[in-house]
Amino acid sequence: MLVTATALALAALGAPGCAADTDGDAEGDDVAEQEDALGASPSAAGIKAGSLEEEGVLLLVNDRATTREVLAQRARVNATASKAIAAYRTDAAGNPRWFKTLDEVDKLPSTTTLAFTRLVADARANGYVEAPGFDPPTLAKIALPPNLGRPPTSNDVTVEAGFDGKTPAEVLAIVRGRLTNTVDPSNERFVDSTITANHKAFTIAVGNFLIPSSPNGRLLASLRGLGAKKFTLLGTMSAIKPTIIETEDANGIKSYWSRGDTGQFGRIDKPSYPVIMRARLRIDGPEGQGVRVFYPAWSAKVLTGPTTVVIEGG
Repeated sequence: MLVTATALALAALGAPGCAADTDGDAEGDDVAEQEDALGASPSAAGIKAGSLEEEGVLLLVNDRATTREVLAQRARVNATASKAIAAYRTDAAGNPRWFKTLDEVDKLPSTTTLAFTRLVADARANGYVEAPGFDPPTLAKIALPPNLGRPPTSNDVTVEAGFDGKTPAEVLAIVRGRLTNTVDPSNERFVDSTITANHKAFTIAVGNFLIPSSPNGRLLASLRGLGAKKFTLLGTMSAIKPTIIETEDANGIKSYWSRGDTGQFGRIDKPSYPVIMRARLRIDGPEGQGVRVFYPAWSAKVLTGPTTVVIEGG
């Protein structure tokens, strides 16, 4: 059974006692905490540190599909800067390299204020900058077996498209393209399977947060009563906490919440897991519910060498 009206499908998944969100503790985790997070550098050419524009320009210049020709012809960046940006992505030893801050871009020849203005414009036009507003929560496609005779669990669900309408294969390609370190061949299968599994958990969690009667929906209502104004679901590379809810109050102060081993939500410290997807949530209001899904850059240095299972925090 294919369900496009996802609230209908996920209402059952949000029922008490159902293992819809795979956020419970596990004995170990597969990816260590995030290292060398991108961004948050001093401003370059007027771009605010920590802004969506900073994130978007870094995604643009780190994308291997953004060749020297693309920079020059599509983004209209001058030839000297285009050549320097493309060349920077390979170091003197021939190894791939990624920009960590806009300051690194700013130090290159001819990366003028005009060049940055055009990089921002190109990043916005080509999906590297998260767009404002929300999509209606109707784009997800979730398949459930018919006639289960019981409330469905996450194991019963097949996600055919997420809340941005993208298939798991499309999401896998985007997330892999935004990884800012190399991956040892022995880790390739693990990385792909973890991204796909956590996208499924993320999609289910988004749907459950949009159902007021679910534990997730009741959590958001409670947090709003405590002053939360903005809600963002973070999808991570963690096997222990694949999804984490981020709230922001009127003063811009952020808090983080996740399920514990009892199945109850509790406040946690700011997570340091690699975040591979996020969804801004509008849970009600005159325009109704809405979702905006985005895929940020991420890194996991543990993946650069052969690994077994990495214990969480190790």
